[in-house]
Amino acid sequence: MRVVVIGSGKDPERFGTYFVNRATEENHSVTTFSYRLQEETPEEITERFESTISNLDKIDLLLYNCIGGFYPGEEIEYHSNHSVNFNEWQSGILINAAMPHMFATKCLEKMNNSSSIVFMTSSASYLINRDNFLHMAGYFGTKSAMNHLAMALSEFNDKGAKVCIMGPHIPYEDEFMARKIMNSLTNRILNITKEDNGKILQCYPPDASIWYHEGGKHA
Repeated sequence: MRVVVIGSGKDPERFGTYFVNRATEENHSVTTFSYRLQEETPEEITERFESTISNLDKIDLLLYNCIGGFYPGEEIEYHSNHSVNFNEWQSGILINAAMPHMFATKCLEKMNNSSSIVFMTSSASYLINRDNFLHMAGYFGTKSAMNHLAMALSEFNDKGAKVCIMGPHIPYEDEFMARKIMNSLTNRILNITKEDNGKILQCYPPDASIWYHEGGKHA
């Protein structure tokens, strides 16, 4: 397959690079792309991405694996004397919604109904009734926008491509379990099915099995 990965990173013990290495070992053709909003405008990033994929006649898989948008993320940022940082809010929306929207539509130009788009999200972005990490409203809130984006893309993209969301927990502090989770994620992402379209797929320790968020049905 011709695979495009946004946000592969450089650490082989983290999911982005782990996925790229596994996919390459399995003889998939992998194109990686990274960006920093501090260094380029969204328009410049778009132009550079178009150039990067210009030689690909078809794209079978897009994986968006970027992390960012952590504001507001501290308890003090919800106090009455806090001055809201609008630029940081905009950055979070760009990273977790506008940029994946752009990458998806640009890749769709080279996709068909056998292609797939996968966004990496966080379970806290769709599990609202919880009592932990409540201070991370910016990150989980903008990741929630990504979830809604994926749902809309799965329903309305004009190429019939499959679009889904992966919401895993990867315990990087436990090397064995992290590799088990990353291996399960990689296997699934490289084999997306029509049934996965429009779904959130979860993957947690200790068994690393993958199941749909709705109803706990195994994928």
